[in-house]
Amino acid sequence: MPLNQEDFSQWLDSVVEVFSTLSEEQKTGTVKAVLEVCGCEQLTYLTQIFIPATCQIDFISHLPNDVVIQILKYLDGESLLRSRKVCKSWYKLINASKEVWLHQFWRIGGQVLSPPSITAGEAQKLFWQQHVYRKNFNRQLKKGQFIFGPYDEEDTSEFFKLKSPYFFKPYVAVGCEDRNVYFWDTTLGAAFLVKEIEAHSVCQIKFDKDFLYTASYDNTAASWNMETGQLHSKYVGHVNAVMCVEPVKRHNLVLTGSADLTIKIWDHDSGELLQTLVNLHSGWIKQLRALSSPLSDHLVVLSCDTKGQICVWYKLLIDEKTFSHEHHMLLNVPFCLSSPTVTNDGLVCIPADIVLSDACKGTATIVQTGRGMLSFFSVSVKENTRKDTLVCSCVRRVCLPSSLSESRTLIGAGRRFAVFHVTEECVSELNDYYSSSISVVDLELKKIYHTSPLDHFSPFGEPPVLGETDWLDGFNESNHPWQLWISQMSEGHLSLTTGNRHGNQI
Repeated sequence: MPLNQEDFSQWLDSVVEVFSTLSEEQKTGTVKAVLEVCGCEQLTYLTQIFIPATCQIDFISHLPNDVVIQILKYLDGESLLRSRKVCKSWYKLINASKEVWLHQFWRIGGQVLSPPSITAGEAQKLFWQQHVYRKNFNRQLKKGQFIFGPYDEEDTSEFFKLKSPYFFKPYVAVGCEDRNVYFWDTTLGAAFLVKEIEAHSVCQIKFDKDFLYTASYDNTAASWNMETGQLHSKYVGHVNAVMCVEPVKRHNLVLTGSADLTIKIWDHDSGELLQTLVNLHSGWIKQLRALSSPLSDHLVVLSCDTKGQICVWYKLLIDEKTFSHEHHMLLNVPFCLSSPTVTNDGLVCIPADIVLSDACKGTATIVQTGRGMLSFFSVSVKENTRKDTLVCSCVRRVCLPSSLSESRTLIGAGRRFAVFHVTEECVSELNDYYSSSISVVDLELKKIYHTSPLDHFSPFGEPPVLGETDWLDGFNESNHPWQLWISQMSEGHLSLTTGNRHGNQI
């Protein structure tokens, strides 16, 4: 029989008084016994009214805003989207947290915006655009591969080997054993042959909007007018094959490296030999790259050979045709299978964990401690009253993920991403086997961002060549790459792997 209100109040007070004297275990047992005899009305009150009002605490409203932002940074985009639906205060806070959305944008490969001069809404839009792009980027890029070459793909009765593919937006070019250089426009989702220049046997090519530069097995190099296809100048003087060529148009120069172990400096227009550099390398010079210098009268160059020697040297330009060899720095990198690359902001990236030691008398020895890292070096010229000297400083070391194969060759690097050609059999998500692959490594998060299978080997064993490189520093609103990398195939063809435009996969 129910108690009247006065008796019930007295009984309840006595129960509460006794309950407060019980042990924790006894209290739990009492609550359990009471709950077991409760009906639907009591349990509904407990779960729908009492617990939400007393136990579910909005911790965000009780924490400092800086702490809340740090907590929200641990969530991914999908979790943030769900968190906004909890209540109006969370929705308002998350939408207004520019720092959180910029951090999410960075986590999926975006550039760090410094200073972040955008609104919270713009930062959120930037993240979701990149989120969609990344989902498409991480799909099989084989869908975006197409094959092209100077010969009919179905007609293999006669073909010549291709050599040294090169990219300069919007064209892809390649040298050929038939002594021609072919140019294709690939911006429309297919390869259209737009130009053909009759040259000579090609070891390496480079080109810009004005000139084509060729290094040849016939011991010469040459420059060709891109508009007319006519020979502009020929550089004759090496006694063995010319392996590489590097134009330096700001100084009206052309540099060549040869299997005769020398580097030569030429006048760009006349073809006159200005200087020969000897005793810098003991192997065939396979790469030359002019580095940026804030000093207009200095020529700073990176060269490397087939024995793993990397040389950084510079010349002081006394006048248009006279140089003084001021200083050089020889970096020995034993067992370095990859050539160094140069980032968009002028850093030299070497695929090894290296430490400079004893930089004296113009020579710096590098101690290599392992291949599991990338080392980035800045190269500058230090002005002195007596003699300027080169300064080579390691500004960044990045550990590579352990899941990255040891059978790799570095083909490009930037502030955010590094791209490797992996010559090891890989298995796709569909259990298809491929002879090699491209691995894109996120240098900030130290993990593999994407793996793209390649179902062919280059007939010369050369790694693929990168197309657009802006994205290596991190994605932004305008640099989603279309032409990613170009690889050689047998039977006189190239394969171009493409990305997507505006988040749409071709």
